[in-house]
Amino acid sequence: MIWLADWGAMHWLILAFILLILEIIVPGIFFLWWGIAGLIVAAMTYLFPLSGVASSIAFAVIAIIATLVWWRYQSTNAQQDRVNNGLNQRDMMMLGQQGKVTELVSSNLGRAAFGDTTWRIEGEQLQLNDHVEVVGVKGITLVVRKV
Repeated sequence: MIWLADWGAMHWLILAFILLILEIIVPGIFFLWWGIAGLIVAAMTYLFPLSGVASSIAFAVIAIIATLVWWRYQSTNAQQDRVNNGLNQRDMMMLGQQGKVTELVSSNLGRAAFGDTTWRIEGEQLQLNDHVEVVGVKGITLVVRKV
């Protein structure tokens, strides 16, 4: 660990670039924050002469904080995407769509064509060839009303 005590701005800069190159080679965003922390410590060491221990502690603290901030931002962003994005929620994307009743099992249940596919539907007093609009979803069944 004696070699670490002699580290200056140039050593931190080299480490930062190695970490940033690793980020390009290795998938993920983990090395990016360590590389940025290395750049910050290189700048700090250049402006203020820090000991090897102080610069190592600064690197560790900055890298951990940057990683945690990114993780927090990413998890919040992913949760918002799940709520706001209709991807893989085709049934929810059907809300407001209009179709035509093609089959009836009873006066309340049947199937309707929406575009190029048919869906199981539930509505009040449905008849064959009625035009319907999707107003809700119950599991895999679309709740419809006559238009």
